[in-house]
Amino acid sequence: MPLSPGTKLGTYEILAPIGAGGMGEVYRARDSRLGREVAIKVLPRDLAGTTEIRARFEREARLISSLNHPNICIVHDVGHEGDDFYLVMELIEGESLAERVGRGPLPTEDVLRYGIQIADALDRAHRAGIIHRDLKPGNVMLARSGAKLLDFGLARSGGPVASAVSGINSPTMSRPLTTEGTIIGTFQYMAPEQLEGKESDERTDIWALGGVLYERATGKRAFAGKSQASLISSIMGSEPTPIAQQAPFTPPALERLVKACLAKDPDERIQTAHDVKLQLQWIAEGGSQAGVPAPIAAKRRSRERLAWISVGALLVSTLVLAAAALKPKPVPKPVIFELIAPPQVRGIDLPRISPDGRKLAFNAVDSLGTVSIWVRAMNSLDAQRIPGTEGSTRPFWSPDSRYLAFFSNGKLYKVDVNGGPPIAIADAPRGADGSWGRKNIILFDGTASADSVQWVSAAGGIPTGATIINRKEGEAFTAWPQFLPDGKHFLYIAYGSLNQGRVLRLGSIGTMETKSLGEASSRVEYASGHLLFVKNAVLLARKFDASSRKFTGDPFPVAQGVESSSEGSARFSTSSEGTLVYRTGAGGTDRSLVWMDRTGKEVGRTGEPGAYRCPVISPDGSQVAVSLRSPAGALSIWTFDVERNVGSRFTFNDESDTDNALWSPDGSAIAYSQTRSGFENLDVKPFGGSGIERHLLGGQENYELSNWTKDGMFGHNRGAGTPTWNVFTTQLKDSARATSVVATQFHEYQPAISPDGTLLAYGSTESGNDGDIYVQVYPGPGGKWRISTSSGSEPHWRADGRELFYLDNSRHIMSVTVEPGVAGKPPKFSLPKELFTAPVSRDVTIRNRFDVTKDGQRFLVVAVGGSTSVGPTTVVLDWQGRQAGR
Repeated sequence: MPLSPGTKLGTYEILAPIGAGGMGEVYRARDSRLGREVAIKVLPRDLAGTTEIRARFEREARLISSLNHPNICIVHDVGHEGDDFYLVMELIEGESLAERVGRGPLPTEDVLRYGIQIADALDRAHRAGIIHRDLKPGNVMLARSGAKLLDFGLARSGGPVASAVSGINSPTMSRPLTTEGTIIGTFQYMAPEQLEGKESDERTDIWALGGVLYERATGKRAFAGKSQASLISSIMGSEPTPIAQQAPFTPPALERLVKACLAKDPDERIQTAHDVKLQLQWIAEGGSQAGVPAPIAAKRRSRERLAWISVGALLVSTLVLAAAALKPKPVPKPVIFELIAPPQVRGIDLPRISPDGRKLAFNAVDSLGTVSIWVRAMNSLDAQRIPGTEGSTRPFWSPDSRYLAFFSNGKLYKVDVNGGPPIAIADAPRGADGSWGRKNIILFDGTASADSVQWVSAAGGIPTGATIINRKEGEAFTAWPQFLPDGKHFLYIAYGSLNQGRVLRLGSIGTMETKSLGEASSRVEYASGHLLFVKNAVLLARKFDASSRKFTGDPFPVAQGVESSSEGSARFSTSSEGTLVYRTGAGGTDRSLVWMDRTGKEVGRTGEPGAYRCPVISPDGSQVAVSLRSPAGALSIWTFDVERNVGSRFTFNDESDTDNALWSPDGSAIAYSQTRSGFENLDVKPFGGSGIERHLLGGQENYELSNWTKDGMFGHNRGAGTPTWNVFTTQLKDSARATSVVATQFHEYQPAISPDGTLLAYGSTESGNDGDIYVQVYPGPGGKWRISTSSGSEPHWRADGRELFYLDNSRHIMSVTVEPGVAGKPPKFSLPKELFTAPVSRDVTIRNRFDVTKDGQRFLVVAVGGSTSVGPTTVVLDWQGRQAGR
């Protein structure tokens, strides 16, 4: 009898049925101990009636659980409740290979990638003495992490079949198993020896794998029959229709491999799954022109005729070449086209073209908010998610175009784009962007102000410093390393404190000596004797001699409207053979102003998707002021009426950026930063009318405001000769001046004064992390407390002062309850509690990525990937030839 929802099996609660068959029923269930959902397979009671069967069930469950392979479904537990014996497995979200094949054949790259993963899983099982014996598309799940082999329902661990049940049960069977000599498995994928009731071994699984590969490549089964008898006859006596007739563009090497897997005689078959995996990898790498479409058969011609044809062709070729030599060389015609993003993608970061120009990789966020790496072959219509790259940062290619490197969960990884799990290279707790050189060395930067550029061997090791941050000259951090062709010298960007001032520098592996190459407007890439970079949304190229490492020409434009951001990110990439890809529009055009409750549930939106940053809610909650970057690249302040959802432009200077808006306590005015002569000055302007803009603070300093109370304004500032940011306060007076509040050798930033004016929260690099939240008594003297436990920025107080919110570097909105001090006693703070993960940018230099209502119940976040559609990526073939054609 099926189990109903709510039924308890030990610590597991049944939620819903998933599937059923003669060999068991599978349910979705919740593990009450660990708070996770699992899959539970319940052994039919008529099969669980003997001690021998139950003992074997548990023994083989333990055996399979020991496999521990990323492409094998994990077995968590085995147990029983009364007469119900059950197996607890990993719950895999996705679709089965059978469901995918039902929509048609897979692209060749997917056939190879999933084939490599399944073969590797089988190899791991075979080495452990386990034979699957029921491999078929229905027993392969396509999950986010890749192909997952499941349901070792007919598996056995060596020796002949000797019991009524051979271990973990398969829901695909329609009747119980019997004794040795019985046909065991699913007819469509059975090897001839299985159909004859002979003993099975690893080569039985090889046959089934060949059938699965055939079906993936063609969308059709290798053997067909109108009845069970005719199907068996087909398997035993006929050969499949050649793959080339079903799918003409299948690599010939793949067809030969499938044919070798489907050899009738086990001795003539490929003998191990390991060999299948190696051949699939070789085909994926283009071995022996594996990617050339299978030729269409033609009748033989005599040698004499071939000889005359060859002579004639030679004469014609000579005449054509002679005529061509007399004509002027034609100017190359530009080839430009656009690639459309996958429909489930909601946001794309920096695209990366492989060095050989054949593949495009990019970080993307899907409709569920999951960030992972996608790869698209330039000769394919589809992009594929790379399993195991969830939560990754921007990927970058190996010089041979085979691997992608990326950062995730504090480590640097590499992953073979043809298939296989990610491999950890080194610890990189703050890794952000990197470059892979010809000498198999990887350079990478960090997100913390203390991080210099690091290098490590791509084979693995301990990272070593490649540069030193020059604090005396005002350098705060470094980013965007880029190898030159020799694999030794490299370029990188040195930033002034908190992103102010950028210098392009040249370094060399093995020495800490660097030199300046001038001002940098964005990250750079070397390609075909040029350095490419973005300035004011224009992609520029400038001739650069990689040998002397000097500029040899002036910049010239390559493309207009290239997407970039304030921190120097620029969405373009080049290959060594001359392909250019780029994304157009202002940086972050896929961002939305999203309202969320304390659980992270979306409860509303303001405005249309756009290039937003730094939102701030008016004191009465009726308005939102936010920075919005125009298509031309300039930042201006806009305000939105929350109830009517109508936006109005507030600042109108297109010659400079206006950013970091801040409401006055009564909502009658807005203060903001405006760039003048390379520095951020403070201005203020009345809201709701045509009031005159008033200059507040300026000169050779950078100012950003965070709080405006009835007693004054609070912000952080940095002078031209000062290496760190400090907290200041000022009064709204004609002779306004900044008064230092917190000034140390560390960075102090983003101050937030408590509603009663007695406590000051701010960010600081004092602890050595990427930054933490501190609170101190204001105006002092008094105590100081570290509030965050790992990292933190952007503190916000609830209106009653009883709760403090901030954002950690994993983008979690954190909450700390505050008990005010009374009668001379200090205030008390709770440990931080995570409310939800905010879908915001990783750009920690932005002052506000969120704001919170006075009651602390709703949060306004700048959500990345907020658009329902993503614009295309532009591809230019032979971008230098395009310049010649102008």
